[in-house]
Amino acid sequence: NQLSGYLLRKFKNSNGWQKLWVVFTNFCLFFYKTFQDDFPLASLPLLGYRSSLPSEIDCVNKDFVFKLQFKNHVYFFRAESQYAFDRWMEVVSSATTTTTSQLI
Repeated sequence: NQLSGYLLRKFKNSNGWQKLWVVFTNFCLFFYKTFQDDFPLASLPLLGYRSSLPSEIDCVNKDFVFKLQFKNHVYFFRAESQYAFDRWMEVVSSATTTTTSQLI
């Protein structure tokens, strides 16, 4: 599974969202400032992460958001549309342990 596109990223304790070009390949997310960049700013191997939808206590009141969590590391990602959100959830869920009770 491979997927790329713009996502907004937010850390658990931050207020703002950062727009990044994100590439998913080999069970890893690679983050670029734009789609034209040759080298990623960072990467996030998804092994051990859980994917879910944000809960009320996360206080993320936006559409098309999914949550990735590994121990104390929590990231929120926001897609630009329902279609993009569904595609991202599909590939991220294939690479992570999905908390199904929160996806219903």
